[in-house]
Amino acid sequence: MHLLGRVAATATALLLAPLLPHPAPAGAALADLQPEAVARGADLARPYLEGETVVDGERRVDVAARHVELVAPARGGYVVTTGLAQARALFVAHDGSHRRLPGADGRTAVSADGRHYTEAYLLSDGVTKVAVRRISDGRRLASRVFSDVGRFAEPIDLEGGRVLIGSGGGRVMVWHWRRDRLRVVVHDERHVQVGTLTGDVYAAYDAAGERCTVVARLERPGRNLWRSCTEKVLTVSDDGRRIVTIDRRVEPTYEAVRELTARTVTGRVIGRWSAAGFADVRWEAGSVLTFRLIGATHTAMVRCTAAGCETASDPRPLG
Repeated sequence: MHLLGRVAATATALLLAPLLPHPAPAGAALADLQPEAVARGADLARPYLEGETVVDGERRVDVAARHVELVAPARGGYVVTTGLAQARALFVAHDGSHRRLPGADGRTAVSADGRHYTEAYLLSDGVTKVAVRRISDGRRLASRVFSDVGRFAEPIDLEGGRVLIGSGGGRVMVWHWRRDRLRVVVHDERHVQVGTLTGDVYAAYDAAGERCTVVARLERPGRNLWRSCTEKVLTVSDDGRRIVTIDRRVEPTYEAVRELTARTVTGRVIGRWSAAGFADVRWEAGSVLTFRLIGATHTAMVRCTAAGCETASDPRPLG
């Protein structure tokens, strides 16, 4: 699952945000991490950013822009966003050349195979047009207009011929874009945070105003796997078996994420970590969590499992 601009913490925001105190959720002991104190392990298997450079194994690709965020790998390159408040999305080829992705912005979802992406924009208040485009040439392959679902309909995940869509009115939907068929999963009750079509799991707020988080399966939306009124879900593994949670009061775009909790999808704590900041939090594999660790003086990419953590890049000084 690849998402931008909603719950993924950005390195820029973390470095600039105030470090606000938030109590840790109950569970396993909280491990404080500093990049220079964590043992070095194997290099990260997935692409990541070092400044404005995409690091992908032995490949280094410089992005000629500022405030770069890596969205996802794509065929022949990467999807990134640049800028802050009005983020725009680019396709950056392995040779460093880049081009604008029409209709893509800080809310774009990218398919796991790196072939397609979503766009969504308001036609008028309460009327949203959602489309699927091809990354290779930006061609629009399908579109659908959503109305009477709240102020805005927002793509959450894109997999094969399906798009998971949340809405301001609390409706959860799956759009089969190749056949233009729509399945309503939940009627106007839940505001989606994250989700994975492959793993058949979504996390959402309860009815507006309650602000409690529930995790459920798309095929059995009425049966909660886990519920919390103190945490929200930052990301979910593609297989739908594990989640990462943070304090529900933290807004990663604007303030530092200082604590992470990895859980099974039913809420059992796998690990809990604290630091000056965390960014680019993603599952490298089903049970392996990776993230950028921002310490007091250094930063590095780190991987963690239930057994412990190791750095997956060499620590470098901040700034």
